[in-house]
Amino acid sequence: MKECEALKVGEKLLRKRQVAELLACSARTVDRLASLGRLTRVRILGGIRFRLSQVQAIIEGGAS
Repeated sequence: MKECEALKVGEKLLRKRQVAELLACSARTVDRLASLGRLTRVRILGGIRFRLSQVQAIIEGGAS
């Protein structure tokens, strides 16, 4: 798993299910996006989360 970058204070993190709902895709597709480096997995005590800012960039078409 790719190392996560430092979190900004107050940065919104989402669960995989939430990301899948926002992107209208499956949880497996979210895993693929993370494997391709388009989403960064963030490890927290409750498991894995994803940055809302990156999800928004994908929605807006700004992420490659």
